[in-house]
Amino acid sequence: MNSLTTTRPRATTRLGALLAGLLAAFGGPAAAFTAPKATLVHGPFEIQAQERRISSGSFPNQGGNPFATRPVTEFTVRWRGQAVEVPGRGGRFWQVLRLPDAPQPALLLVARDFTLVSEQDGQLKVQPLASESASLAEAQWLDSAGGQPGESRSWGLSHVDLKDAAALDARTRLQGGRWLRLGSRQLLDLQTLAVHAVEPWVPMRPGEPITSLSRAGDEVRAFSPGRTAYVLAGSQYDYARGKGQVYGLLVVDIASGTASGLRVDRRRMPFASTDEMDRAWIAHYFEWQRDASGRERLLPRAGARPRPWRGRLLEGSAGELEYRVERMRPAFADELRRIVLALPGAALAPDWIDPRRGIDGFTLRVGDCVIGLGTHESGLPDEDFDGHVGVYAPKADAGTRPACNDLIRRIAAAADVELASGRHDRLVVLD
Repeated sequence: MNSLTTTRPRATTRLGALLAGLLAAFGGPAAAFTAPKATLVHGPFEIQAQERRISSGSFPNQGGNPFATRPVTEFTVRWRGQAVEVPGRGGRFWQVLRLPDAPQPALLLVARDFTLVSEQDGQLKVQPLASESASLAEAQWLDSAGGQPGESRSWGLSHVDLKDAAALDARTRLQGGRWLRLGSRQLLDLQTLAVHAVEPWVPMRPGEPITSLSRAGDEVRAFSPGRTAYVLAGSQYDYARGKGQVYGLLVVDIASGTASGLRVDRRRMPFASTDEMDRAWIAHYFEWQRDASGRERLLPRAGARPRPWRGRLLEGSAGELEYRVERMRPAFADELRRIVLALPGAALAPDWIDPRRGIDGFTLRVGDCVIGLGTHESGLPDEDFDGHVGVYAPKADAGTRPACNDLIRRIAAAADVELASGRHDRLVVLD
């Protein structure tokens, strides 16, 4: 009995200390007195940034400390002294973005979705905007790159040094264009602060064949000259053939919020995947025209010649390069071997994975670089063809990686020249 009596206070003390530590780690009262803070003023808005600590997500079975924490920056906003709350979302945000180019003071509050907050006619206006994007809070300027779409950005929990005023200013400033895509179904006009709702798909109609396209992500590929429509890449299972995919473009009309589909003939407009259906690809094969009503429409460009098939350079996590030619039959590995062996000092080499296999023709050496030829066979017959052929440097380390990357670039340039000649078109699968 005595032992129980004496150990309980100690356990209580240890528990209290642990709880205090957890409160401090997760931004509770124990952290409130010492957490760094900073304040920005934007018109009638006061933005307060405060550092707090959250769990780092480490797990003991991964060699981590389950009590480890990391700092994040959290934001709150006041409007003329009044705390800004978003219905159903509260008043704490991952990010607050000032919109300097808006006609009146305005902010985008970020916490999984967006909320547009502005002062209009002396009143506070709060507009929650559902992102509905796979990337949560994702946005993209449609006109920041010479009038065409820039890169997408997304926001989550992150940290900024609150002692660095320049970093905080840059972190909370969003500008670069007029038209801003917010998630999947909202478009914000910064000139007027009007929010346009869109449906970026062509609806299926009961009783009709399934011919519509589903968007391949939310990345906008092109913007019309008159700023009335934008373009997404799309794909759909090929119900007519019973296998593979069909591809095309979705043209979203901003005024109506609806989309129309344009099927693409892969043989006439070659591409390996929807990633290649970018602004340059669209500009080569399509053009904008106005119909009798003045509406901008995207139409196939008459006389557009197929662009030559090319490989692409892929960068790995350690900075290593691979040259890969998509939708290519394995026989193209013979052509790549010939290109590599034509380089000064190149020779066949024993297989680096299992030297007992001897020379198999898929491993070569050029100087200090071991070059591997890789082939990937396509999947099941009813799937879309996804075979590819490539070259890489499997043994490159920090010392040899720069030279081996340069070598991969030289091989890629020589292979692309041959592909552009059309000599190997028979090995490209475009069905």
